[in-house]
Amino acid sequence: MSHSACNDPTCATMVEGRVGVCPKCGGPMRSVGESPIRGIVLLVIGLFLLALMGTITSWLAPTLTRPGVEIEGSSFSGTAEQGRMILGLFGLIILFGFVAAVNGLFMIVTRRQSMAFVFVTLGLAALIVIVGFVFIGTA
Repeated sequence: MSHSACNDPTCATMVEGRVGVCPKCGGPMRSVGESPIRGIVLLVIGLFLLALMGTITSWLAPTLTRPGVEIEGSSFSGTAEQGRMILGLFGLIILFGFVAAVNGLFMIVTRRQSMAFVFVTLGLAALIVIVGFVFIGTA
């Protein structure tokens, strides 16, 4: 059974079947029948981010937390604050991957998209961009 959802986040009306115009607000509707495919993609991307960034963080954390100290043949030449900021950015990306994986699992199980997950994901993406720009500004 397919559903249509209103594209307006303030309305978010759901109706059965394929509908082009929202019966409540008159805005455009989108089909949500393909959510399992998007859910699988989100789950894979989220798990990939978790695995990749988790590995990178575990490799770099000892060096980033001890600036100027040589560890296994390499050292971090930045400040302790920069090391913490890098680890914080890595943590946000890991959290983003976790949210993507949970969102994908939710979409696979329920066959629908949660607006709460959409807002959390957009908020995390914005936070990652802001922290990235702050880090670039202090480098």
